[in-house]
Amino acid sequence: MLREAFVTSKTNDGNTFNDIARSNGEDFWKILQGPIYSRLYNIDNTELNISKTDYGYIYNENKILGVARLRQVRIKPNSCKLHKEFAKRNFTQKCYAEYTIDKEDQDSFGNNSLNIFTSDAWNYTSVKQTKTSVYTGVVSEYGGGGYVQLFTRNANTTMEILRELERNSWINRGTRAIFFDVIVYNPNINLFCHIRLLAEYPSSGGAITSTSIQAVKLIRYISSIDYLTFVCEIIFTLIVILQIIECVIEIFDKKYLFLFNLWNLINLITIILSFICILYEILNHFSTTKHLSELLKIENNYPNFNELFNLKINSDFYLGLTLAITWVKIFKYLNINKTMLLLNKTISSCLNEIFAFTSIFLIIFLAYTQLGWILFGRYLTEWRSFRTSIFALFRMILGDFNLYAMRNVGQIIGPLFLFSYIYFVYFVLLNMFLAIINETYSRIESDTTLKTYKIKKFSMNFYQLIPRKKSIDYETNLKTRGYTDDDIKKIINKYDKNKDGNLDEEEQKIMKHDLETGQLKLNQNYEQQSTRLLLDDDDDDELIKLDMSSIVASNFCENNLIELRLDQDMEYDNDIANEIKN
Repeated sequence: MLREAFVTSKTNDGNTFNDIARSNGEDFWKILQGPIYSRLYNIDNTELNISKTDYGYIYNENKILGVARLRQVRIKPNSCKLHKEFAKRNFTQKCYAEYTIDKEDQDSFGNNSLNIFTSDAWNYTSVKQTKTSVYTGVVSEYGGGGYVQLFTRNANTTMEILRELERNSWINRGTRAIFFDVIVYNPNINLFCHIRLLAEYPSSGGAITSTSIQAVKLIRYISSIDYLTFVCEIIFTLIVILQIIECVIEIFDKKYLFLFNLWNLINLITIILSFICILYEILNHFSTTKHLSELLKIENNYPNFNELFNLKINSDFYLGLTLAITWVKIFKYLNINKTMLLLNKTISSCLNEIFAFTSIFLIIFLAYTQLGWILFGRYLTEWRSFRTSIFALFRMILGDFNLYAMRNVGQIIGPLFLFSYIYFVYFVLLNMFLAIINETYSRIESDTTLKTYKIKKFSMNFYQLIPRKKSIDYETNLKTRGYTDDDIKKIINKYDKNKDGNLDEEEQKIMKHDLETGQLKLNQNYEQQSTRLLLDDDDDDELIKLDMSSIVASNFCENNLIELRLDQDMEYDNDIANEIKN
C-alpha cells in the first residue's frame, strides 16, 4: 500500500515517480507537489471535511513520525577535464564528472537573497548531523551528507518550500542524487517503515529512479506470541552456551585435528553465527529501549531511525544465514536412509570433478560476459557494465533474454552470440555436469558397503529410546531359531487344553508350574548342549533337541507370562553396552 501511495500514484499528466526522465528536474517537482504531497497531508481527505487531527496519516492507518526530508548529493563543478579541442571552443561552461565521495561538493550554492523558506537547503550538512549511512543506488554509492530540506507539519508551508526550491533551481547540473525519506509507524501490525525514493542524475543526463521500503519490528514483546518467542530465545541462548562449552572441550581434546572434520567446521561456524545473532538481538533491544522514546518525541524534524533499522536488518541477516547453515547439518543425520546416503556420498565423492567443471565453466562464462559487454554495452541497458552483463548471462541460462534487441544491434553478431552461448552452456557444459553426477551416482550405488553404513550405529544409539516388549512370544522365538512349525505344535499341544492353537494365560501358568516342579524336565547334558522336552503320552518317543544357548526359560513377566529371551537379544544388548562404553 505504501508503494502504491508514493511510487505508482500518478500526477495530472499521468506520470508516476518511475517515469521521471528529464535532467532539469521538472518531473521530479511534479511528483513531489502531486501524489507525494497529497499522501503526506491527506489532501484528498481534507476536501471531505476530515478533521486536522488526521494530518500526518497515510491511508488513515500509518502514522508519519516527525516530518519528511529531502537530501541532495552534489558533485563539484569542473571535477572532470575536457578534451582540449572542446575546451578551447567553450562547448560547455563547466564540467561535472560522475559522482564519487572524494569529488562531492560541500560548498554553499544558490542566491540566499531569494530564499525565504529554504535558507538551510543551500548549505552542506555533514554526516555527523544527518546520521545517515552510505547508500548504494543504481548508478553509484552516495555518502550520508548533503543539502537537506525538511518538510513541515503545515501543508501550505510545505508547498511554499517545494515551489521555492523549484523556482530557484535547487536541482541543477551539479545534482547527482535526490533522496526523499519518511518514517511511518502502523500500530495495527506493530511495524516501523522507512520509505526512501531516490532519483539519480548521472553525468550522462536524464534521471534514474529507485525505491526502498523497509519494514521492521522494533518493539519486540507485546502480545503473548511475542513472549513465547522470548522464551524460545532464552532456550536458544542456553543451547548455544552449551554448544560453545562442548566445542571448546572438543577443541582442547583434539587440537588441530578438530578442523580436519567438515561437520566440526560447520558446527563451529553455526556456533559463531548464533553468538553474533544473540549479540545483535541484545544490542537491538537496548538501543531501541534507549533511543525509541527520544525519536518518538520529535515532531518538527526528521527522526533518524538509521541505527535502529541497521541493527535489526543485520540481526535478521545473520539469523537467516545461521538457519540456512543449520539446515545443512541435517544431511549429517540423514545417512541412516539409503537414498539420502547415496545423495550425500555422491556429492562428496565428485567434489574434485565439480571443481574442475567450475573452472571450465567460469572460463567460458567470463569470456562471454566480456564479449557481450563489448558488443551490446553501448546499446542495451542490461549490458551496460561488466557486473550487469554477468546477471544478463545468468538470466539467459534461465531463458530470460531479448533476441530482437540483440538482433537489432547486429543482424549476424546478435543471434550468433546467443546461439553459440546456448550451445556451449546448455548442450555442452550442463550435460557435462549431469554426466559427472550420473557417473558418480552409479558408482556409489553399486557399492555394497553403503547398505549398512551408520544404520547399526544409529540403531544402537537410539535403542534405549524405543519401547520394547518385556516378554517375547515363545512361538516367534522358536521360529527365529530355525524350528519348523510341526516341532512347535508338538510342544504347544501338551499345554493347549482348549485346543485353540495358542497358550492362554492359564495354560502358560501350568507350563510355568511344570517347569518349577520338574514335570517339564530339562536334560542337563551341557557337553552336548542340548535339552529334551517331554511331550504328551502318545509322543513320548518323539523328542525335540533344543539348544540351551538358544532359549533360556528363567525369568517371568509381572503378568506371570513366560519370558523367553534369545541369544540374539543378549548379543544385541552386549553390543549396545560396548557401544556406550566406547
